[in-house]
Amino acid sequence: MKKSVRIPAVEVPTARLARLSFAALAVASIAAGGYPAFAQPADAAPPAAEAAPIAEPAPAPEPKKAEVAKAVTCQVLISQFDDSVAAAKIDDAAKSGARALRGDGNKACNAWDYDSGIGTLRVALETIGKKPIR
Repeated sequence: MKKSVRIPAVEVPTARLARLSFAALAVASIAAGGYPAFAQPADAAPPAAEAAPIAEPAPAPEPKKAEVAKAVTCQVLISQFDDSVAAAKIDDAAKSGARALRGDGNKACNAWDYDSGIGTLRVALETIGKKPIR
């Protein structure tokens, strides 16, 4: 009969395994060109990649604020034009030109460019022979 040979299992205590793992990580870090965190001197300079401070993003510009009084003036002038254009006693070419001015004024007012829109709407009203009420 053959006698079987038994090889005893090697048991490594947990503390010793932890030290070996820690040492292996330190060696790997040094091999990669860095210092392990526990071995860095207190006055060590940061790596060159971190030397430049990160610039903070520029603050976002404040959105335009609606000027309620001017917005109301735009709407009043648009309503006055719409109510008056059909009854205006001018030729159709002048009416179509005035309608184009009204459209431009409306677009300007919707884009919060109230001064330009109000001016264009006043010109459109004067084109059809009406005096702007505002």
